[in-house]
Amino acid sequence: MSLPTIFTTCRPRPDVLGGTIRDDEFMADLSRVVNGTAPADYLDPAAFFAKSYATRGMKELLKAVCLRLSGKGGEVSSIIRLGTQYGGGKTHSLIALVHAVRGMKGVPTPENFVDPAILPAGAIRIAALDGENADPANGLTLEPGLLARSLWGEMAYRLAGRAGYERVRVSDEKHIAPGADTIRELFGGQPTLILLDEISVYLRKVERAFPDASKQFAAFIHDLFKAVASTPQVALVYTLAVGKDDKAGDAYKDENERAAAAMSEAESVAVRSTTPLNPTEEDETPNVLRARLFETVDLDAAKSVIAAYSQVWNSQPGCAARRCCRPGTPRPVRPQLSAPSQAA
Repeated sequence: MSLPTIFTTCRPRPDVLGGTIRDDEFMADLSRVVNGTAPADYLDPAAFFAKSYATRGMKELLKAVCLRLSGKGGEVSSIIRLGTQYGGGKTHSLIALVHAVRGMKGVPTPENFVDPAILPAGAIRIAALDGENADPANGLTLEPGLLARSLWGEMAYRLAGRAGYERVRVSDEKHIAPGADTIRELFGGQPTLILLDEISVYLRKVERAFPDASKQFAAFIHDLFKAVASTPQVALVYTLAVGKDDKAGDAYKDENERAAAAMSEAESVAVRSTTPLNPTEEDETPNVLRARLFETVDLDAAKSVIAAYSQVWNSQPGCAARRCCRPGTPRPVRPQLSAPSQAA
């Protein structure tokens, strides 16, 4: 039997072949992408999408937000929740969204991810708030001599620069959430995208630095939801590492559940509804890994190899491992293998 091998049917990417790929390269940093300091594989749209698989959740996310920001969204929800456990593709999808609303420049086949006709045409104000980078105790450096101690302080600066921060300086320094009207001012009448990632990490930090921090976070989320939902061409996407029952099971279990409670309360009071999305379903994980690790994979050849092995196995009478069977020992029941399905 002459069958193609994996070395002829699959071509790994150069960094995989060269052994230069590192585990930390899989740890996407949303804020560094937005601020222009991320590694090239994440910062360059063409390189990023070349190694990305268009999951159903990612395509729905890009479509919904681009419609909203371009003013073509109709009844598209202004607030979207990405919810899976850690490692479920949330941050990767947010990075894809940032590149999409910036026009996907240099991407040869943007239609694989989103309809190019709905990509926003003009500039978009973007605030990517990453709890892992927040520093409530010492302050996150926004520019020399200017620090943000809260999510809303950083958001104001990312959306409206120094003037935006000065508008909420007192709220930031005292850790008192600003009101919905103040938040709306930061949008400046322009298409605006706000991203909240790793909220649980932020909560763990801020609760040590400020008393009643969770209460102020809940107040901020309430007024942020209200401001976003009532302003055209403004969208909010946030992530939560919780299950369908709003229960978490990771190292930040308590914080994730408090964040989920704040989001749920804000939704019930401030907006009609949010749209839940799962960035990567279980059946899509192999394709995600394949896109990142391989330049090409000949799926037709894989099917023929699987079919050939199945035929050999099923054509052999008796026990496939009879050399291991001693006289008088009952032979195990050998399962029948079937030819691969289309999904294989």
